[in-house]
Amino acid sequence: EHMLRHPANLDKSFKYAELGIQVGDYEAAISALERMLLYNPDLPRVRLELGVLYMRLGSYAIARGYLTRAVQGDDVPDDVRARVAVFLDEIDNRLSNHRFSGSLYGGLRYQDNANAGPERAAIRLFDDDGELSNEFTKKADFNAFMSFNFRHVYDPQVHSGDVLQTDFLLYASQQKNQHQLDLIFSELTVGPRAQLLREYMENATWRPHVIASVVSLDDSPYYYTYGIGFDMDKQFTAKTHGSLTASYVHKKYRADIGRTTARQQNGGEADVEINVRHRALESLMLTTKAGYSNLDAAASLNGNTEFTFAVGAILTHPSPDNIDTGPWTTSLTGTVIYSSYHAPDEAVDSFQKRRDNELRGTLLTSVPLRKGWSATSTVARSVVDSKFLNYTYTNWAISIGASKRF
Repeated sequence: EHMLRHPANLDKSFKYAELGIQVGDYEAAISALERMLLYNPDLPRVRLELGVLYMRLGSYAIARGYLTRAVQGDDVPDDVRARVAVFLDEIDNRLSNHRFSGSLYGGLRYQDNANAGPERAAIRLFDDDGELSNEFTKKADFNAFMSFNFRHVYDPQVHSGDVLQTDFLLYASQQKNQHQLDLIFSELTVGPRAQLLREYMENATWRPHVIASVVSLDDSPYYYTYGIGFDMDKQFTAKTHGSLTASYVHKKYRADIGRTTARQQNGGEADVEINVRHRALESLMLTTKAGYSNLDAAASLNGNTEFTFAVGAILTHPSPDNIDTGPWTTSLTGTVIYSSYHAPDEAVDSFQKRRDNELRGTLLTSVPLRKGWSATSTVARSVVDSKFLNYTYTNWAISIGASKRF
């Protein structure tokens, strides 16, 4: 009402546009900003915002026009020119049939209990008290790790905005001493991402996909999986985003000399995870996660049901005065995991099933170094309380590494 009474008041029009963006009504925000240009065409920041909004709506040609005009002239602020250059590059990327993105992250990690072993040798063994060999109790170790994420999006440039998305993940770690934990994990997912049911759910995308993964442990093939999955992403408001991930995979283990009973773990695993992110402040993001997992193994003693709940906060803050690298990001996450096994393990206790409760805290700080590069440090603490001392342990993990996004 205030804006309609005073259409020439640019401050009120801009405030109206800000409110439209906050509630996800981009068309209303666009109308207000375009009205501002009728009264004053020399507003590069307004043209920049219009270009960003049209990008969000998928109207890249119109977005390019506003962004290009936003940097015409000699008195355009430097920060506007820099942002426009980034968005124009992104438009070129999105208008291509093939889009590629990814990240590479590597570093070193120290754990005071790398093998997740109990701190004491006293355990439960064949329904009685037993003693674990010192080889399998708590052991500290270092490892080097590397992860690589790659995404390819094939965009046929149809009006619906549907694309074919392929994701590949590779993770490898090499221990200094505990080489039985040397790990290589790779996973491939392929499936279309589409905006289905638009009339019932706005700003949502859906992605059914197929999954395949391979795991190698101690330089030997350990297991592989294949199955199907389903993702949904929903932008509830400009500040709140949610996602749902569900999958079902079949796990197939390989038995060898060191793992003669590995095939008893063969079976199907179902997973469901819900994530919600809310930007409480310009510099503060709040996160929550709830997950459910159920593994039905060939031997029921290896099957389990797991519930996960996590809350966290991501804070963007200025770098220290003597370090000019741009804003730092610090996140703190607390996680609770409850696991219940489907049948007793007679090698431990013939009558009682294993149950575990895990508390995990993670503090992460990311520091930008240069374009696309950042340094990351992580401190994590895990405390696992199990019904049996065999599986009760604690662990500190400290890592430092660098990442590159492309």
